[in-house]
Amino acid sequence: MIRCIKPCIETEASLFPRDHWYAIVDSRELRRGKVIGARRLGVDLAIWRDEAGQVHATADRCPHRGASLSLGRVRGGCVECPFHGFRFDGAGRCVAAPCNGDEAPRHLDVQAQVLREAHEFVWLWWGEPRASYPELPWFPELDAAYVHAGLMAIEAPIDWMRAVENQLDWAHLPFVHRTTIGVGVAPAMEVGAAVEGDRLDTWQANRVRPDGTPELKISLVFPNIWINPFGGRWQTGMIAFVPIEAGRSRLYVRTYQRRLGIPGLAGLVSRVMNQFNKIILGQDIRVVRSQPQAPTHELKDERLVQSDLAIALFRKELRRRLSQAVSG
Repeated sequence: MIRCIKPCIETEASLFPRDHWYAIVDSRELRRGKVIGARRLGVDLAIWRDEAGQVHATADRCPHRGASLSLGRVRGGCVECPFHGFRFDGAGRCVAAPCNGDEAPRHLDVQAQVLREAHEFVWLWWGEPRASYPELPWFPELDAAYVHAGLMAIEAPIDWMRAVENQLDWAHLPFVHRTTIGVGVAPAMEVGAAVEGDRLDTWQANRVRPDGTPELKISLVFPNIWINPFGGRWQTGMIAFVPIEAGRSRLYVRTYQRRLGIPGLAGLVSRVMNQFNKIILGQDIRVVRSQPQAPTHELKDERLVQSDLAIALFRKELRRRLSQAVSG
């Protein structure tokens, strides 16, 4: 079903903080000279990589007769509608209307999105266009010393807020993951958490090193990327929680492995860890999908406890960021 982009933006705006960059697809999903269709943040998009390698996205609806542009092809850097051959460039301008001869009427322009590409993700600016944009979110820890291998993406009927909160939840480990990563984790715990700028860090306050620093700290950078350096300086798990729409998400899961002395070994280790991560996420999804898949930042009927500190801070930050969008 094709939906108009503007009503979607108005309907979904209260669910996703605006004026942020969102990771929306893995770069490897976009082949040169090809177009794909993807629903992101409640909006149907046609996303393509032109012949020069640049990425573009417009509404996945031809303004002429409503056909899906993602069923078309890429020609001359533009996406061509499969119905009547109308072409649209990366700025959304109609540059060819074959049935009109040389004239391309301006009323056939389509809404385009602002994209960037970095860290093997395509990022979408969710907000009004501006003269300059903030830097893309990322983790300085994940520098050129690390590699990852394989495209691992999992779609689930889980709201993106629930998906994030599950990965900020320490107390579920000995129960949901009692046969895997939760083995040996004591149920009784004290959780620490703090927000600084766009980054939320959380740790188990009762598990610290002799110098007082946490044994393990996991982090979210708003709005939708997360890391878990479970292997210390050698391995880091990373997830991009991509909202498809309210109540449904696509998770891009990576294991970043520090480069090793043997060529190709780090990539092999990363691939093996991806398979293990499928098991872990399967355990998560089985339980999380049973929760109400409504936005969590305004929930009144969940009674949080101390171990939910990171989740409470996440919800507080969401309320603040969403209220800024509304007041703005």
